[in-house]
Amino acid sequence: MASRLLTKKRATVFALILGLAGLQTLGHTKSQSATATAAKLPPAEEVIEKSIEALGGKAAMEKIRSRVMKGTLEVEPQGLKGSVTIYAAAPNRSYEVVELEGLGKEEAGTDGEVFWMISSAMGPRLLEGDERAAKARETRFNAELHWRELYTKAECVEEVEVEGHPCYKVVFTPATGAPVTVYYDRKTGLPTRQDMTMTGPMGALSLTTVLSDYRKCAGVLIPHRMSTTVAGTPARHTVVLESVESNVDIPAERFALPEPIRALVEKSRAQTKPAEPPAGGKPSPPRP
Repeated sequence: MASRLLTKKRATVFALILGLAGLQTLGHTKSQSATATAAKLPPAEEVIEKSIEALGGKAAMEKIRSRVMKGTLEVEPQGLKGSVTIYAAAPNRSYEVVELEGLGKEEAGTDGEVFWMISSAMGPRLLEGDERAAKARETRFNAELHWRELYTKAECVEEVEVEGHPCYKVVFTPATGAPVTVYYDRKTGLPTRQDMTMTGPMGALSLTTVLSDYRKCAGVLIPHRMSTTVAGTPARHTVVLESVESNVDIPAERFALPEPIRALVEKSRAQTKPAEPPAGGKPSPPRP
């Protein structure tokens, strides 16, 4: 029983960290519906464009082609502490590594085509289906600028209060998978909270995000504190960034598939490869 609880805890911690999505980590806060009516709400496009300008503007964001972020991680109520490092490069490559005291190293990444995770609890695995689609959206560099490509629609549905600040609630609907909801501060335009559902081996996890302590890095504002919870659990983790480097020359090897992942890719390709026809004959008809 104890080993099952430990395994579940390790898997849950790693699932939380992988919800970072281009550093979109998670937190819990109470929201309260405001009195604004749908007729008075601005279009989602207007809210998003204001947010892009608040973050530094399209021109400044497009100048950044890579980023390395390092920080500390604390998981409650377990009292675990560790570190998190994220490497990201345009247009869609990333590598994330989390190291927790007593739990070892957990990794996730993509070379732009294959999306994968390696955890001590679940071993190496390839992401498929909705899980892969969500990770592809999350790892899109400067995703804010490409929201029209990543989602089929965006709707500003209401005005609510987050941490005492009035915010516009915008729901992004992807072609596949669950919607993502982002709350934009009405005054500053900055994203302050994100709600999302992450699907994986443990099923669906409802995650809530609060982002704070924005600081300018190479002309673009980056949240330096992110606090995380999962619905229905007491778990909370907080990531505090200690350094953010922009336009770093990241070696291509950083995004290369690890050997265990390459082995899974080869196995998957072998299983989907069509059968070779017999020598001098036609392919055998499929069995009923």
